[in-house]
Amino acid sequence: MEGIELRKALEEARALEGARLAKVHQVGDVFFLRTYRPRGALALDPGGKAFHRTSLRPPTPPSPPPFCMLLRSLAGQPLLALDQAGLDRVVRLRFPEADLVLDLRPRQGDVFFLARDGRMASFRGGELRPVDFAAADDPVTGLGPLLRRAAAAHVGHPPAPEELAAFAADLLAQAPAGYLYRTASGRVASFFPRPDLGEPDATFPSFSEALDHLLEQRLGVGLARDQLDQVERALRRRERALAALAAAEAEAQNWQQFQAQADLILTRIADIPRGAAVAVVEGFDGRPVELELNPALPPAAQAHALYAKAKKLRRRLARTPARREELAAEIRRLRDLRDLLTQEPHLAPYVAGETAALAPASPREKPAPAARPRELVVEGFPIQIGRSGEENDRLVQGARPHDLWLHARGVPGAHVIIRTEGRPVPREVLERAAELAAWHSRARGERKVPISYTEARYVRKRKGAPPGMVTLQREEVLVVPGDRGP
Repeated sequence: MEGIELRKALEEARALEGARLAKVHQVGDVFFLRTYRPRGALALDPGGKAFHRTSLRPPTPPSPPPFCMLLRSLAGQPLLALDQAGLDRVVRLRFPEADLVLDLRPRQGDVFFLARDGRMASFRGGELRPVDFAAADDPVTGLGPLLRRAAAAHVGHPPAPEELAAFAADLLAQAPAGYLYRTASGRVASFFPRPDLGEPDATFPSFSEALDHLLEQRLGVGLARDQLDQVERALRRRERALAALAAAEAEAQNWQQFQAQADLILTRIADIPRGAAVAVVEGFDGRPVELELNPALPPAAQAHALYAKAKKLRRRLARTPARREELAAEIRRLRDLRDLLTQEPHLAPYVAGETAALAPASPREKPAPAARPRELVVEGFPIQIGRSGEENDRLVQGARPHDLWLHARGVPGAHVIIRTEGRPVPREVLERAAELAAWHSRARGERKVPISYTEARYVRKRKGAPPGMVTLQREEVLVVPGDRGP
C-alpha cells in the first residue's frame, strides 16, 4: 500500500475515531481491532503492507500471542485519533495510555506499542525509524512505483514532475471507491479506476471492501497452505492403511489352513513326539504331512494357538469390507477437501475445524478449548454463526426445537441459528440472518443467494457424516443479496 492509498484507507476509517476498543484478535500476522460505540473494526496488516476498516471476522486462535495480549491492555479506551506521517507509509492510532504505530516502510512491516510511561514493544522485534507525524503533505511523496506507473499510463509518457504533482493532487481529491484487478503478479486493489490494468474483476462502494477481499484471500491462502499439508499427510496415512488392509486381507484368507493344521495336530497328537520341532504325520488324505512345531509347547497348546489365530483371521476377514469402504470414503472426502482448498483457498477458515481434526492426537497434548460461535443480536433475537464444520455441528446440537436454522443453499458456508425462545421471528430478523448466512458462504458477493431455512427440529445429522454435513426433513427458501455482511 502506497502513501496516497493509505490516506484514502484512513479517510474511510476516520468514522471510528472516538470509538472504544472492544477486543484485539491476531490471525497470522494481521491484527483486528474491534470497537464499539460505534461498532466497527480496523485491520493492521504489517505482512500484507496494508491498513483499512474491515468487516472480516475470520476464526481466531483460542490462545492469543503475547503481543496481541499487550494490545488488549488498551481495551475500553477510546481511539483518540488516526494520523499519517505526511503521505508516508506510517499510521498512528492514538489511545489515552499508548500509541500504536503501523510502519509499512520496512521490507517486513511492523507494529509498535508506545506506552505513555516509556515502554516500547515491537511485533517483529524491530526499532521504529524516525518519523514525523507533523510533516506537511507532499503529494508526490505519496506516489510509489505502482501509482507512478498509473500516472505514466494516464499521461501517455514518462511524467514530468509537474505532471506527477497534478496526478497526485487529483487522486487526493477523489472520493475513494473499490476496484479489484487481476494482474500477472496477483490481484490488486485500487481506490480509483485503473485502465492500465484492464477491466476490473469487481467493483465496490468503498476501498475497504476491495481490501477486505484481498485480505480474506491472503489469510485463506496461508491457512489453506497449512491445511493442504495436513490433508496430504492424512491422505497418505489413509492410503497406507488401505494398502496394509489389502495385505492383511490376503493373510486372513488363509485362516482355513491354520484351522486344518490345528485339526491335524489334535487328530495325530499321539504320533507327535513331545519337544519335536518337526513331525511327519499322516494327513486326512492319507499322504504324509510335515508339521513345523514349537518344541517349547505341548502339541495341544499349539493346536489351540492355531485355532485362536484362525478365529482372529476369520473375524478380520469379515470386518475387512466395511473397513475398506470406510477408508475409501475417507480418501474420497480428503481428495474433495484437497480440491476445495486448492481451487478456492479463501474458504480455508470455514473448514478449519475439519482439517484440525485430521492431525493424529497426541496423548500428552491437551485439547484446545472450543471457540465460541460468533453471535449478534438483531431486534432482541440472538443470531449465532458457525466458524467451522465442528462448530456448525455444535450449533445444531445445541439448538432448541423451534430455533431457526439457516444455510446458503447448495454451497459450503456457515450454519446460522436464530435463538427464538419460542417467539415468532419477524421478517426483518429472518432476512438479516439470511444475509449473514449468504455473507458467510461461498456465495458471498453474488447478487441473489438462495438460503434454506427451517426449524432446528427438522435438521438431522447422519451418523458418520463429515463435520457440518446435515440433512433436512423440510425446508423453505429465501433469496437475499450476498453482499451484506456484519
